[in-house]
Amino acid sequence: MDHLESILITIIVLSTQHYLSTRNNPYLGGILPVGYIIFISFFFTKLVSGNDKFSSISMIIVGLTILLGIWISGREKLKKKRQKELDRIAIKNL
Repeated sequence: MDHLESILITIIVLSTQHYLSTRNNPYLGGILPVGYIIFISFFFTKLVSGNDKFSSISMIIVGLTILLGIWISGREKLKKKRQKELDRIAIKNL
């Protein structure tokens, strides 16, 4: 049951990140990455205190990379959507 809960939480966080990244305000997509950095900074010593420090640090980097990647792709998706709307308006005006 722990694995199912972890998967559901991951899906919810990534879906929320995608939703926030595609809003008009670009800073909304930065909420979760900044929150992730704050969370990791508080628990960094506990996370890295185990024997396998490399995997802990790599998981931190991978998590942040995924959140920032979703933010960037959401901004690009919004930009393409706006451009498509502007093209439709330009075609109607001709």
